[in-house]
Amino acid sequence: MYYSEHKRYVKNLTVHHIWEVLRDSPGVRTRPRGLADVQSTNRLEADCLTTEFGALSNIVAAARDGNGKLITMNASGKSGVAPPKVLKRVVIIGGGATGTGIARDAAARGYDVVLIDRGELGNGTSGNFHGILHSGARYAVNDVAVAAECFQENQLLRHIVPSAITDTGGLFVALSDEEVIHSRVLISACANAGIPVQVLTAEQAFQVEPGLSKSLKMAFTVPDGFIDGAELLRLNRLAAVEAKVPATFLTDHIVVGLERTGDAVSSVSVRDTRTGTVEHINCDYVVNASGVWAGEIADMAGLRLDMVYDKGAMLIFDQQYNRAVLNRCRPENDGDLLASHAGQSIMGTTSRIITDPDDCSPTQEEIDILMHEGAAMVPALRDAKILFAYAGVRPLLKENGKRHAPNTRSMSRSFRVLDHTEQGIGNFISIVGGKVTLYRRMAEAVVDLLDVKSSR
Repeated sequence: MYYSEHKRYVKNLTVHHIWEVLRDSPGVRTRPRGLADVQSTNRLEADCLTTEFGALSNIVAAARDGNGKLITMNASGKSGVAPPKVLKRVVIIGGGATGTGIARDAAARGYDVVLIDRGELGNGTSGNFHGILHSGARYAVNDVAVAAECFQENQLLRHIVPSAITDTGGLFVALSDEEVIHSRVLISACANAGIPVQVLTAEQAFQVEPGLSKSLKMAFTVPDGFIDGAELLRLNRLAAVEAKVPATFLTDHIVVGLERTGDAVSSVSVRDTRTGTVEHINCDYVVNASGVWAGEIADMAGLRLDMVYDKGAMLIFDQQYNRAVLNRCRPENDGDLLASHAGQSIMGTTSRIITDPDDCSPTQEEIDILMHEGAAMVPALRDAKILFAYAGVRPLLKENGKRHAPNTRSMSRSFRVLDHTEQGIGNFISIVGGKVTLYRRMAEAVVDLLDVKSSR
């Protein structure tokens, strides 16, 4: 039995369960309990959400090219051909941050959107993460491009979904001479990625975070934050259902088949897990945004995606032991992160490759490591009470020809949009990899590709 010594409790959580843990602190407002039941009562709020989201979905100027085609200009200055006026149905499989983000962007651009999820929204990776809105600093040494993207999205999301974000700030801490040396490498990498930092002495850091270990030698700040997954999904859904062509959300529906007609998927068959009823949904396009289950969905279409399932364990403590997101100044390792929200601290994370994404409970070994590493940063964690231990699974695409170690620390946290036309299906798109911090950019890239396909 897990944690018999300390009577700790282990559970795989959805984003809603995690909120139930975090929401019970004094002064914390309660979020909706079930996203499938959220109904909009404020058209103005929904309109603002719709017009603020995405780059191409934020049309700030319009003109016609030399051939008379409508050209849309987005907030980032990129242009693209507007989708045709004929209504096109897009079936999105997966209701995490990326899937709901795609639904939001596609609905704003005039597509008829149907989103399918096998459970509640956020029942996969998006509902089982540490909640950190990354500044990108964590990835700056190994992948400067991803680091720069994280920082850019970090800044955008503060304006697009402000009610989902808490500006906690972030602090990298060096507890040894080796970590001080690595901090110089990190600071230089952050500069290359455009991420602002401010170096602090140990004394200055103690003023910000008095609970830090007395072994602290130096620290530097980064613009990390906390992003509330449940609120993010609620906002995305709200904007999508209040679009001019309202999106349809089918939660608690499992995809049981994809019907192909020639070189296209013509319908998606789903089963309602509550009633057993099977429905067939006709479609013009299918977007596979199912995260760790992307390989299974691709297989239904006769395609192959070699996925790597990387489990990360996390702990929620009964008290808040830190203000800022704390990061260790060292190459990525287990137990590097301590976030905080709503009166609790959240310790993460580990990296363990597994074979079944549905079997991802944290192990005693992982809990012991997180407790040990957490106490090294914040000694009070040594005697802290754990409310929940849970795990999420990072859905990564296997790199051809590479053998992977027991973890994926060296793998890029970027994402890939896969157009399966060359594999014989012209209306099927998969989106894999990435992070919650990058979800808006991921959604935009998918809908940009839909626009290109629609204009052919």
